[in-house]
Amino acid sequence: MIQQVWLNLPVKDIEKSKIFFRAIGFKENPMHKNDKHLGSFFIGENKFVLMLFPEETFKTFSGNAISDTTKGNEVLINFDAESMEEVDAMAEKVRKAGGKIYAEPCESQGWMYAFGFEDLDGHRWCMLYMDMAKMPK
Repeated sequence: MIQQVWLNLPVKDIEKSKIFFRAIGFKENPMHKNDKHLGSFFIGENKFVLMLFPEETFKTFSGNAISDTTKGNEVLINFDAESMEEVDAMAEKVRKAGGKIYAEPCESQGWMYAFGFEDLDGHRWCMLYMDMAKMPK
């Protein structure tokens, strides 16, 4: 039975990435807080684990080359919000932390509100609020 899931991402600069994810409100994993060779954060109340590794280290256990995020993406990482205001607030945090907004906050299909951003290494993320009362039946 699966107990926990980790998202492993390659990054160019561990310290800069740690600063970025702290700035947007991700909670640093205390077990790895002082590690210089990796970063670790908890996402959400279920403590989904985000692990950051230098690109060269990542290649040793992925068995593959690092994707060029300037040309395409392998994954879009989504996480939820409790309100439209929370989406707007996160977009502002991402801007201030140096992330790139690729999709400004906006409504979609009359019941969703979201924005998309790239972290410092071009990995794409999306924060989404869903108003279930307005969801089509």
